[in-house]
Amino acid sequence: MTVSEYIFVTGATGFIGAHCVGLLLERNFRVKAHARSQEKYLKLKDSVPQEKRHLLEPAFGSDITSQDELTELMKGCTGVLHLASPFNFAVKDFEQDLLVPALKGTEAVMNAANVNSSIKRVVLTSSFAAVYDASQGIQPGIVLTEDNFSPLTWADGATTTDPAVAYRASKTVAEKAAWDFMSKNSPSFDLCVLCPTMVFGPVYSTRLVSSLSELNFSNQMIMSLLKSSMAEIPPTKNPVWVDVRDLAEYHVAALTEKEASNQRFLISAGDYDNQEIADVLRENLPHECASKVPLGKPGERITGTHYTTDSSKGSRVLKIPYRQLETSVLDLAHQLLSMN
Repeated sequence: MTVSEYIFVTGATGFIGAHCVGLLLERNFRVKAHARSQEKYLKLKDSVPQEKRHLLEPAFGSDITSQDELTELMKGCTGVLHLASPFNFAVKDFEQDLLVPALKGTEAVMNAANVNSSIKRVVLTSSFAAVYDASQGIQPGIVLTEDNFSPLTWADGATTTDPAVAYRASKTVAEKAAWDFMSKNSPSFDLCVLCPTMVFGPVYSTRLVSSLSELNFSNQMIMSLLKSSMAEIPPTKNPVWVDVRDLAEYHVAALTEKEASNQRFLISAGDYDNQEIADVLRENLPHECASKVPLGKPGERITGTHYTTDSSKGSRVLKIPYRQLETSVLDLAHQLLSMN
């Protein structure tokens, strides 16, 4: 795949999607940004450098699960980044609000790509949620890779009372559906799946966030530490992470790297814990900001008490280095403070 080709991006106005769009434009790809409203698209357009805006065009669509709609919108594209998938723990109907759009959206993307013979590769943004079997606990000593797969099913997600289980099930069944499609249909395009861990880092542009409440789930915790809305440092539930800018680099590399064909990659910069984040904030921010961050037990780490990840396959094939946690946390913190 070469520059100046059209890439269709779902979830283009989201936290990860906007970074992907910005990077594609920086590399001189043309981008069709799937958006549900003109307002969201215009915020994205206003966020990218003016000299790159001619490479960006909208692909307005109201239903990510509509194959017909996506088939029309994908015309002329050579690649697809499929990032759109619901992440909302406040929903009441897990089946309709999480499972259906995740699974049916992925199926619609795969079928639409199959109709459009110009499509050469689909990159699916899955999740660590589709890798990790949370029912096994924190599993100290276990090293997780892209070879691991969550055992969760549609029924698990539809019948649970825990929104986290429903979300993990939605990502798992959606990814499995993509692989099933490939094995059953042998399409003319190939597939690459990325499974990112917790995603930290600054938003692509503050224009895309109307309020701090719109931050992604991972960054909400850092914001809470900054705003002293926590009396104590919360336990670290998902102790592996990646910076959103590195994740965008992995998406673009997954589109273009020949060896990424029909591969699955775990995207993880390594371990972290919330005490470490608090320490970074307290040690590097001005006193008036740092003093609001809970103290906890400075220097204490949970390393060795939980599973770890091995993402060397992605590093070797896609050749993207990872940022340090301190860089990711502080870049976000400075951005949040400027917004507040």
